[in-house]
This record gives sequence, C-alpha cells and structure tokens, in this order.
Amino acid sequence: MTLHFDLGAFANNADRELLNQIPQRVAAYYLALPLAREEGQVTVVTAYPENVAALKVLERLLQAEIVPVASSEIDLQAAIARIYPVSAPLAQSILVWTDEAEWCEAVIMTGRALGRALDQGVHILDCKTPLAEVMAAARQQEFSLLVTHMSDEARLIRLVRLSPTSLLLVRGEYVAIDNLLVALRGYGSDHEALDRVLPLIVHEAADATVLPLARSASSPLNEMLTGDTPIRQHLRAFLHELDQANVDVAVRLRQGEPATQVITELAQGGPYELLVIAAEADGDFVWHVLSRIEREAVWPGHPILIVKPPVNPVESTD
Repeated sequence: MTLHFDLGAFANNADRELLNQIPQRVAAYYLALPLAREEGQVTVVTAYPENVAALKVLERLLQAEIVPVASSEIDLQAAIARIYPVSAPLAQSILVWTDEAEWCEAVIMTGRALGRALDQGVHILDCKTPLAEVMAAARQQEFSLLVTHMSDEARLIRLVRLSPTSLLLVRGEYVAIDNLLVALRGYGSDHEALDRVLPLIVHEAADATVLPLARSASSPLNEMLTGDTPIRQHLRAFLHELDQANVDVAVRLRQGEPATQVITELAQGGPYELLVIAAEADGDFVWHVLSRIEREAVWPGHPILIVKPPVNPVESTD
C-alpha cells in the first residue's frame, strides 16, 4: 500500500540539510522532495513512488535507503516552487561536437539551427577533442545540450548513459521540424522534456504528437483514458501546458511493450522530423529504443533528442 502525504505545511518545516542534497533541478525533474532522515532511511515524497530508477538516483544522492510516500504532481510542483530560492536562470549554450570528420558539417549545421531556434549560443569543439574532454565540458551548467553524431555503438552507448547533459543525436542533414513526436514516460521528466522543446516548437511553428507509453506490455490503455488515475492526471497536465502555448497537439495511443510503441509509431505515424524522449536515470530504456531504431532500420536519418536528468550519472539501470 502506498502512503499519501499532505504537503500543505511542509514548506515551513522542511529539513534544509536534506534539501541541500537534492538540487532544485533534480527535485523538479523527478517531482520528489526528501522529508526526513531516520535510522539510515530517508522518507521522500514523490508523485511517482513506483519510479524505481528515480528512487535509485535519489538513494545515491541522499546516501540512504529511500522510503517513498505519494503526493500529487500539482502539490509537488507548488511545494518545490515555495521551498527553493528563486535565482536568475543561467545563460544557456549548445555544445557541438563529433569525432567523425564526414559528419562535422551536418552536426554543426544542426547545432547552429537549434541555436537560432532556441536563442542560445553555440560552442563548437574540434573533432579531435577526446570524448572524456567533451563530457567534462558538458558538465558545465552553461551547456543545456550536446549536439553530436557517433557511429561506433560502444562509444554511443557510453555517451547516452554517461552524458551529463541532454543529447541531440544527429542522424542526417538538418531539416525544418514540422511535426515532432514526444514519447511520454508518464513521470515528472516529461515536463522537463516539454520545457526543452517548447521554444523549438514555437519557433518552427511545428505540430506536436504525444505518445503516452504504457508502463509494461500488460498495462491497459483504459488506465490512460478513464477515471482520475495518476497517469491520466499527468497526461492532462502535459496537454494543458501545450494548449497554454497554443501548440497544435495530437495524442496517439498504442498497445504493447513501451519500446515497441515508439518503434511502431515512428514506422507508421507521422511523418516526424524529431523524436523526444526522457531518461529516468542513465538511459537504459532510451538506449533500448535507440538500438531497436537502428537495428530495425526504422525512421532513418532523423534526429533524436534525449533529455537527461540534471545530475552527474553513474552506471545504473533505467
């Protein structure tokens, strides 16, 4: 049984020592706040107590076993806004790099196009820069995105899992984005994904299609469509954010295992010029989707935006 927590009085009695271990960006990404520490355990209030990957990240940051209790997305968003001090946003830039000379032009053109669309600076690294140095540069908070191409599978999987910033994987020449597909994981990270792409959607006057992913192959579709379940509440909040920005949005629902839902929609829906998907930890699920796209030769040549958690990754599962 999942316990539910009332956040009404929490802001005035928050444990500041615990909160200092969870940066505001992490709390917002996972929609989770630490409540109290006792006997090696930390009670965490979260909108998604079933999100095992997120709880593992919080366990690492707090260095304690996590005891999750539930609250709503809306209450947690309000509590995070009240608890953390307001600070001026950092100026953001896009990092551009590939170590494959034949891909330099496509990667640079894509990076510059995104820089114009997102009104961000573009910092281009030499293709001879080692991957370790690229990842060190990407840890700087001024960089919101790494635009890259990497053909070697082993190096690409390392980048996907260990990149400290979000990734735009270039897979062909840049083309204008008229319609993009956002795969919804059903967690707080979906809102971070929307924040990332909304300026691009507005700039390009693009349409958006959202694909709510089932948690498993056996998850019933009616859970997303009826009643007042957390998944339906989440989808309603996400669509409301898009509607507020006057974005034309469509919802697609598909049966089956989550990765298969994405592959089928890319193959049969659209056409789409961009896929957006968020990682919950270090990107194992995202890599599963990417490897199937390549292996099954689905949707060739189009870019993929991987939204990463705002915390330095380690080897773990997603």
